Amino acid sequence: MAKKLVSTLAAVITATTATSAIATDSMSFHLKAVVPVTCGVQYSSAGAAFAENVVRLGELREYCNAPGGYNLQVSYSPNSLRGVRLNFGNESVTLDGSGFATIPGAMGPKIQTRALSAQIGENGFDAREFQVVAIAN
Repeated sequence: MAKKLVSTLAAVITATTATSAIATDSMSFHLKAVVPVTCGVQYSSAGAAFAENVVRLGELREYCNAPGGYNLQVSYSPNSLRGVRLNFGNESVTLDGSGFATIPGAMGPKIQTRALSAQIGENGFDAREFQVVAIAN
């Protein structure tokens, strides 16, 4: 009786192993990964200097994985910084005192570092701070 049970058990294990091997060869699965959109700006004051009416403020490291790219949004105190030109690498914007400005970032996902400088306007640099954030398109 024990011999019969052992041989029956061996046959079941062999059949199960063979079936599993066949099923593995024909199986498939669908994997979907969702990556959140992340955009940001890191500031480094490295290289800050003043020459004539241009102030080198340092560098911005921008990163964004949005498929449609991103823009930089500058916010500052309204009625200040009127006439100041902010330079972000090869891009620039002259601030109008509204408290808000937009600078092109990139047309697609990108990581880049750009020099940040300001050309002082007629009213000088009359704000204590301004903020730059990356916004996905």
